[in-house]
Amino acid sequence: MVSAIVLAGGYATRLRPLSLTKPKALLPILDKPLLDYILDSLEIAGINEVYLSLRVMADKILSHIEGENRKVIPVIEKERLGDAGPLKLISQRYNLSDDVLVIYGDIYNELDIKSLLRFHEKEGCDATIVGKPVEDPRRYGVLITEGERLVQIIEKPKNPVSNLINAGIYVFKKKILEKIDGQSIAKNFLPKLLSDNTCIAVYKYDGLWMDIGVPSDYIRINLQLLSLKYPKGYINEEAKVSEKVNLIPPYYISSGVNISEDSFIFNSIIGKNTSIGNGVYIDQSILMEDVKVDSFSYIRDSILGDKDNLGKWVRLDSVILGDEVVIYDGVFVNRDTIILPYKEVNESVYDKGKIIL
Repeated sequence: MVSAIVLAGGYATRLRPLSLTKPKALLPILDKPLLDYILDSLEIAGINEVYLSLRVMADKILSHIEGENRKVIPVIEKERLGDAGPLKLISQRYNLSDDVLVIYGDIYNELDIKSLLRFHEKEGCDATIVGKPVEDPRRYGVLITEGERLVQIIEKPKNPVSNLINAGIYVFKKKILEKIDGQSIAKNFLPKLLSDNTCIAVYKYDGLWMDIGVPSDYIRINLQLLSLKYPKGYINEEAKVSEKVNLIPPYYISSGVNISEDSFIFNSIIGKNTSIGNGVYIDQSILMEDVKVDSFSYIRDSILGDKDNLGKWVRLDSVILGDEVVIYDGVFVNRDTIILPYKEVNESVYDKGKIIL
C-alpha cells in the first residue's frame, strides 16, 4: 500500500493576478482544474489514501473536492509550513503506509505513477526523486547523479552542470519523514538525507511536464496541450457556435459557450458559459468561465479571468486580466499589462507593462 500527499497550500505569488482569487491548484488546464489531473492520476495508479495539504484559499479547494465527490483527506495548515513541514505534520497525525508519494499541486505531468513505484521498490532506497531533463535548468533545482543515485542538488544554478531538474515528485519511506527539520524539501530535507548518506534514487522522466509558476508558463502549457490533444479542434455539444464563425484549429470551446457570426477563433481555449459577440478576433488566448466579449473586440496572446466583461471594440494584446474585470467600449490595453481583479477600465492604457491596481 502507498499513501499520497498532494501539496496545495502555497500563495502562488508569481501567478498573480490569476492566483489572487483562485488557488493555483484550481487553475484550469484545458478547462479542467490542475488538481483534478493529479487526483485522477493517483486514482488510476490505485492509490486510495490521499492527503491534501491546504492553507491559502483552502475553502475553495474544499468546496471543489466536495462538489467532485473526491475521496481525499484534507489537512489544513494553521501556519506556513513550506513544502516539507506538511509531510512531518501528516506523518505524525496519521498512520501512513510505509511508502509515501509526495507531489506538488502546481505541476502538470503525465507520469506513470505505477512505473515510478516499481522503480522505487526495485532500487530499494529510502527515497526516490523524479528528475526531468529540461532545456533551461537555471530556474530549478538541478540534480547531480551517479548512475541512478542522487549525490547533490543545486538550487537555481547560474551555470548548471546538468539539465536534469527536480520535478517535484518524490517517494519517501515513512520512517525518514521524522528527520524533517526545516520548511523546504529541496533546501533542507534532501541535503540532510544526503549528508546522512541516505540512499536516494533518481527516476528519470522525459514526458510532458510543466511547472505552472508564472503566467507565461500557464498559457504555454495550455496551448501546448491544446495542439497535442485537439489538433483538429473541439466543440462541446452544449456550445452554440454560429455557422459563420471562422474556426482555425487548434481550439477548445467548452460547454455553454455562445459565439456569434463572423468571429474568428484560433489556437485558443474558450471556457464554460462564455459569450462572444459578432466579429470578435481571438488568437492564442485563454478565456476562463463566464466571460463576456462584445462585438468587434480583439484579443491576442492574453488570459482573461472568470466573469470578465469586455465592451465593443476593445483591443487586448498580451494582457492578463484578473477575475471580474470590466473594460468599457473602445478601450485599448497595450502589451504586458496586468489588471487586478474587480477593476473597471474606462480609458485606454497606452504604456507597456502597466499594472492596474
